[in-house]
Amino acid sequence: MHTLVRYLVALCFTFSISHALANTTISPLSTPDHWMLLEYSSLKPNKVVISENRMKIDVNNSASPIIFPFESPQSLKSISLNIKVDGAIDLGDKIQGNKGADDFLFRLGVVYEGDQTLNFFQKAIAAKWVKQLFALAPKGTGVDHISFFNIFSDARLAGKERTHPASELMKEAFKDSLINGTRKQLRWYPNPDKRVLGLWISSDGDDTGSKYSVEISDLQLEQGDQR
Repeated sequence: MHTLVRYLVALCFTFSISHALANTTISPLSTPDHWMLLEYSSLKPNKVVISENRMKIDVNNSASPIIFPFESPQSLKSISLNIKVDGAIDLGDKIQGNKGADDFLFRLGVVYEGDQTLNFFQKAIAAKWVKQLFALAPKGTGVDHISFFNIFSDARLAGKERTHPASELMKEAFKDSLINGTRKQLRWYPNPDKRVLGLWISSDGDDTGSKYSVEISDLQLEQGDQR
């Protein structure tokens, strides 16, 4: 009987440790050198500073992607962050997301692993950002798409989703809004059944000539079971 009790206690302890290890947290802003600050060939880039567990993005009629590649594909249960915006998108009377108004204060995308790859010809003609996207996939795998959680400025978008008209590789969900000068804690939920290759952050003002700044902190990625 004592042997059985010791066995059950050891089994429960092992399960608890395994469960704890399978559900840990990643803090991307604690490793600023791991972020990749990219540029679009035809657009003025944003000014980006990452330090002290914060990221500051200054937008001035500009746009550029910010990527955090994972060392290996991850399952994510949730993404949480604290965000503040100073300034606003100058939409005028345009519908946000349409041609001439496709600027958003903040997009956070998760790059899902998939089967799509680029052949030699596609690599030769693909835009630089597309090549970078597919470069996130480990050898022998590919990309499915980027799933973006967007902060919207146009109330007509609330709760809607779309495939971006410029590329089927980009899916967007218009999740939250943010008032100029305020700070907000957000939590978003990726698909836990898909493996994520990295994060893709975007803030843009090139379509509307907008000027504003974004500050994010306390960016935490809750991992799911790593299969």
